[in-house]
Amino acid sequence: MEKLYCTIFVVDISQNPEEVETVSSRIQQLIEDHGGIIKKINRWGKRRLAYPIQKKTHGYYVEIEFTANSRLNIPYTLEQEYRMNDRVLRYLTYVVDKKELIQRAKKAGEKAKVEAKAAEAKAAAEAEAKAKATEEEKKAETAPAEAPATASTEETAGKSQADNGQKATEEAAPVAETKEASAEVAEEKPSTDVKEEKEEK
Repeated sequence: MEKLYCTIFVVDISQNPEEVETVSSRIQQLIEDHGGIIKKINRWGKRRLAYPIQKKTHGYYVEIEFTANSRLNIPYTLEQEYRMNDRVLRYLTYVVDKKELIQRAKKAGEKAKVEAKAAEAKAAAEAEAKAKATEEEKKAETAPAEAPATASTEETAGKSQADNGQKATEEAAPVAETKEASAEVAEEKPSTDVKEEKEEK
């Protein structure tokens, strides 16, 4: 019967960081040579250990998932390799059961929902930004068209003011002429009165 297995091991990288690749490639080769099929490799990276192991406080974690027939007994082969390799600080190999698969599916579904919501929010923000940019472009296009109209309005107002000024000047001219004429008449009156006084004498 084919099963899904997961093996996790911690590599000591205190002396040589390249030991991770050496150990990982060795484990992969053992799995494939014994009829297993590797599904996924997760390199968790360097992490602090829960407690010191062989006076080491940090290790590099690697997880490998593979499928294999239970008759092949690959977990036993891996355990022998881990024990013989002094670079491996800790290891664990177990069968992935249905409960864990269901939990993984739920987590994947929740993660997909979160990512979908984030994508929708991003798309909405981009659409809003595009709409604002379009409105600003329209405003920029209509602004120059409104400017000449305002200028023509100001010119019309200036012309009307000039016409009003001319009319006021024309109306004021006859009034000034009448004032000058009345002043001349007032100056002529005294001379006639003098003549009349002489004749009486």
